[in-house]
Amino acid sequence: MNYEIIEEVRKCRRVVETLMKEEIISCDAEGINLGKDGPLTLLQIATTDGHVYLFDIHKDKRMFQDGGLKQLLESNHVLKVFHACSGDSEALKHQFGVSLRNVFDTQVAHMVILERQGRLIAPRLKLSEICEIYGMNKMEAKTDMLKKWNKTEPDYWERRPLTTEMIEYACEDVTILVPEIYENQLRKLKSVDAMELFRKRVEETINYKLDPELKKRRSERMDNAAKTVLRDMGRKYRSSASYETLTDEDEKAAIDRNWSNEEIELCMTHVVQNMYYEAFLKVLRELKKEMDQDGDDFNPVYNYYYALCKGKTYSRPNIKELATDLDNRFRQIISNDIVNKYNRETPLYFLRDQERAVIKDIRIKSARDKSKYHSLLVHFYYKLIEEDFKEFEERLAKNPSKVTVTKGFYTFLGYQTKESYIPANVRQAATRLKQAIDRAGKNPFPPRPRRPPRSYDDYDYYDGY
Repeated sequence: MNYEIIEEVRKCRRVVETLMKEEIISCDAEGINLGKDGPLTLLQIATTDGHVYLFDIHKDKRMFQDGGLKQLLESNHVLKVFHACSGDSEALKHQFGVSLRNVFDTQVAHMVILERQGRLIAPRLKLSEICEIYGMNKMEAKTDMLKKWNKTEPDYWERRPLTTEMIEYACEDVTILVPEIYENQLRKLKSVDAMELFRKRVEETINYKLDPELKKRRSERMDNAAKTVLRDMGRKYRSSASYETLTDEDEKAAIDRNWSNEEIELCMTHVVQNMYYEAFLKVLRELKKEMDQDGDDFNPVYNYYYALCKGKTYSRPNIKELATDLDNRFRQIISNDIVNKYNRETPLYFLRDQERAVIKDIRIKSARDKSKYHSLLVHFYYKLIEEDFKEFEERLAKNPSKVTVTKGFYTFLGYQTKESYIPANVRQAATRLKQAIDRAGKNPFPPRPRRPPRSYDDYDYYDGY
């Protein structure tokens, strides 16, 4: 491996001066649940000749502003090759004020190539899968590493000094991208006349986690494409058909999505519904087999949680019962992992999406309810509520016209302001938010009309009128 570890701002500036002379570099970042709040701790950059620079952001965050990394990542004349850059973009923007520019995203490139070839639902492939299609060297899947971070070492990318394992992992993610994958994909994009669409989709990928409206439009576009496939399947399959016999990749991709009951009724014929439930039941059975085999070592990821939540709402008894059983086991494993991995000093950014979801599903309506759960789960429950209240207050102050307050939320908020068993910091955050909502005129409950007085005696006082 040909690499350097950069830990000082002065050395960072010298390296950036060199990198600014490159036409193409490849980039990646590591961190803890990398995103808006999950800290970015390491930035990797490789040149086309295979030299890797590892910028240790955990040691000195000034390397973006004072060290020139911001200028490099925002440069319009240095092309940055990423794979699936949305999480990196979100972290860079929120944590360091960096707006990615002039990016080539290899995940997006593959999706656009397939779209130009007629696919309506192009899959988002992992880097190892992209490498098998466009790369000359095979990349080993890193499932065991991801499981280790999730189950036992959530602080992995904050540990210092960097180990050989960490260095090898970080270097491979960038050296694999250039020049082979980039050049092969660029050639293919040009051959199918897709460069304009590709640039548009890369820009969307950079920004959709930063812009709720863009994220909504992107999601709607993908959902509409899948619904179109489902409706076409309804016209195509008039009699009994099986999911196992499907050969069309778009049809399988449409069936493999997790649909709501309403969407199933609106977009699927009875035949297509049977295929969907057949496929969903197969997923549940495979999940059960994995959970039975792994026991407490089972690695619960968010996609499982989402699928189980859907399955519990379906009307078919065999699916609903199995999903409910697996969901209870899934939640118990996650709860045990939280208790085993974390303590009361653990920052909230360590919590993964599925862990946050399970904690937020806790129901505490009395002091007695608190005793039903481990004290650490209760601690995180109230920390997450406080975080939500503060974020809601910030959004209300920033753009009140785009904030909607439901009656259910306002009632819940009022409840959190007065119950004595609720931690004082949560009661205070709830009180501040409730007052801010009232000041902004967002109280969803209309004021009660005052009864006109029948006589002056109905007033508490008389001012002499």
